[in-house]
Amino acid sequence: MSQTEDRVHEPRHARDEDLPTAEHLEAETTDPEENKNDQPMTDQPEAKAADVTHAEDHAAQKAVLADDSFDYIVPQESYKEHRSRKHASHHTGRTKTATKEEMDAANEGYVFTSMEKRGKRRHRHRSHWFRRQPRWKRVLIVVTSVILALVLAFGGTFLILREIGRRSMHNYDDFAVATPSADEKGNEIIKADNSGRVITYNGVSYQLNENLINIVFIGVDEGSEENAGLRMADAIYTLAFDTKTGSVKLLSISRDTMADVDLYSEQGKYIDTERMQLAFSHAYKGEGVTGGRNTAVSISRLFYGLPLEDYFAINMDALITLNDTIGGVTLTSSMTFTSPVDGRTINEGETVTLHGKEADTYVRSRETSKLDSNNARMARQQEYIRAFMSAIVPAVKKDPSVVTKLYGDITSNSETSLDLAKITYIASAVAAKLRSASDIEYVSLKGEITEGEFAEMKVTNEETLKTMLGVFYTPLAKVPDGIKK
Repeated sequence: MSQTEDRVHEPRHARDEDLPTAEHLEAETTDPEENKNDQPMTDQPEAKAADVTHAEDHAAQKAVLADDSFDYIVPQESYKEHRSRKHASHHTGRTKTATKEEMDAANEGYVFTSMEKRGKRRHRHRSHWFRRQPRWKRVLIVVTSVILALVLAFGGTFLILREIGRRSMHNYDDFAVATPSADEKGNEIIKADNSGRVITYNGVSYQLNENLINIVFIGVDEGSEENAGLRMADAIYTLAFDTKTGSVKLLSISRDTMADVDLYSEQGKYIDTERMQLAFSHAYKGEGVTGGRNTAVSISRLFYGLPLEDYFAINMDALITLNDTIGGVTLTSSMTFTSPVDGRTINEGETVTLHGKEADTYVRSRETSKLDSNNARMARQQEYIRAFMSAIVPAVKKDPSVVTKLYGDITSNSETSLDLAKITYIASAVAAKLRSASDIEYVSLKGEITEGEFAEMKVTNEETLKTMLGVFYTPLAKVPDGIKK
């Protein structure tokens, strides 16, 4: 028997790369004379008969391989042996067995297998496995897969939103704090670098805290009798939350504080900047400038250009919604008033849970006959905020989505620069870092109240500087070189 016959008829477990392909057979039968010359020299008749059989064998194989859908061939015996060992999947797909005539011509049968059908056949095996499972198990697999897909999708979206919010709320690249170097009497009180990132006051250097989330919160009123219809900034607070340490400072700024306010016409055109009560800043709107934005700009100017980009302005309807969404706010009343809900008298010193318009009355009422009546109202507002935060912080730490829900509840009665990405970042940061509502430090910008056209609170450069350094900066252990006047 020739070497070629040994190779074709030898039974073995052929790997894919070892199997004779159509190309190999083509090459071997291209030049019969050349193949014939490759055979060992012999004078025996059996050798000549083997050469004829071998040529016919290759011719039959080549004819069957004319169908391009078959990629390789394996001896039939080897194929059967593979199936007996449950290895049929290795050679499965669209298969074809040589016809009787082809087997006679080739002296052996071959199985022709299509490589491209392997994946589909294996998929059918898996599908059969799934269908063989009990119905309850199939339902469990499907439900679990759906839940897992939703969790992964939500988790990915949450992480993306949080990162977008983080970058947008910690952007300190383009700003400049231009603090005065002297007080109103001309006494030098500070030194600062060109950008205002580092300020030295009373021998201590402070650096701008770039870990802070700064948000201006504004409670909007409809205005007094003499300013009916004006949507004034009635309650003004600036939140400074340190995302690294978890510390929170809530700075209250009186509505009577004198500040530089941009004025706009009814058509939204800028007119001028004038010094007036901060409360009026929300009443003026311009092209692309909302009332909340105008108030934030005025507060930024008050603190010498401090970057305060984000704001959240709500009207009293939104306050009532927030109050009732958490089931009311419980506190000890610091004033005696009549409940607008049921007409009962709520006495000073009484512990009460405020519902509906009771919350509105508590945070807005004041005796307008007193020049400093707004100070007493601000004190009550802080009491209310403390109680509200004591209720909401544990809920947020347990489930950060509470913030998103509350945000959705008051959207129609609010105006804000906070989008979903920022809200997501704030909620995750609070849940991760804020320990409890008792850790919130309350700070007030102090000044002297005088009587003008309205009550006017004037703050000095030094008071403003001390408040700004205490809330938005952190002290450094060493005074850096290069501090300029």
